[in-house]
Amino acid sequence: MDRREFIKCAVSMFAYLSLPLTTGSRSDSHLPWPDYIVSNGAQKTPRMQTPPPAPWGRIATWWRQAVRTEPSPQADLVTWKGRDEIIPLYAATIGEAPWPGNPVWYQTKGGFIHSGYVQPAERTPNTEIIAPVLEPGFWAQVCIPIVEAHWQPHRGRGYKLYYGTVYRVVDAVTDEDGHWWYQLQDGITFAPGPYVPTEAMRRIPPEELAPISPGRSDKWIEINLETQSLSCIEGETTVFSTGISSGAAGTPTPRGEHRVLYKRHTRRMIGGSGDGYYDLPGIAFPVYFTHSAVAIHGTYWHNDFCRPHSHGCVNVSNQAAQWIFRWVEPVIEYTEYERKSSDETSGTRIVVT
Repeated sequence: MDRREFIKCAVSMFAYLSLPLTTGSRSDSHLPWPDYIVSNGAQKTPRMQTPPPAPWGRIATWWRQAVRTEPSPQADLVTWKGRDEIIPLYAATIGEAPWPGNPVWYQTKGGFIHSGYVQPAERTPNTEIIAPVLEPGFWAQVCIPIVEAHWQPHRGRGYKLYYGTVYRVVDAVTDEDGHWWYQLQDGITFAPGPYVPTEAMRRIPPEELAPISPGRSDKWIEINLETQSLSCIEGETTVFSTGISSGAAGTPTPRGEHRVLYKRHTRRMIGGSGDGYYDLPGIAFPVYFTHSAVAIHGTYWHNDFCRPHSHGCVNVSNQAAQWIFRWVEPVIEYTEYERKSSDETSGTRIVVT
């Protein structure tokens, strides 16, 4: 990657990762760090920074992550953060990339942490209780960093579900103390499954899943593996773009021209073996374009959309996945779990180069 390409990618990553996750209003976080870098004891260099994409971050990997005094892998270590720790995010800033493509760091308590394995998250408990839940239920998304699901309300070992994951709610019950719980299906089990507290699940209303530009025959998606980018195009006009993580070495994303074969509101994806085994419930809005189940889908196990990570799928943020899901053909009804294209040429065209 030459200097020009690096700067272009850095600016794109910074613009994407600094976007807010919701359109709801919230007060900006206090920025405890100066907006400049002091070098040589006196000279001040402006620091490029914006408000954070969300007020909180979850460590999304099993590898511990370093908090450092400056946004650089060479800076002094302040402390380590482990999997599923929740940290405050004060700002996003451009620093020294620990690997090509992602120079975005977050300011947090005590220093800076690289953004690659920090999932931005809101902590906005749901206050709406829908009971009874009419068939076939409604779609909901985890609205706090982590929630534990139980096979009976408040009973049994908990199973962690993460911010932004999507499930169908099929029932609402109260426990012995009068607290409300939702029962989940689709995205975690095919039959009615575990329960989670209602405050952890935000209902996704139908208007947030309504089709975007339905019926247009000139829609197509360009996925560029070299630049790790995805563009949604209508005719010759790009209407949406986002960074991606494509298939890693050994499990590449298939090149060539494809069509959307089917799409789902959510999916639990299980696969791999040994160190590569994965079990990922609630994957948001997968759009499948090969018979081997390669899909564009939401991601919550990393935040590094500028280099390959996957087992062949195209990782995007949950927000990007929702937009793409709404835009591509075929149109899916709110009540449906899955919708297949009528034939192998009717789905939106996807070109992987």
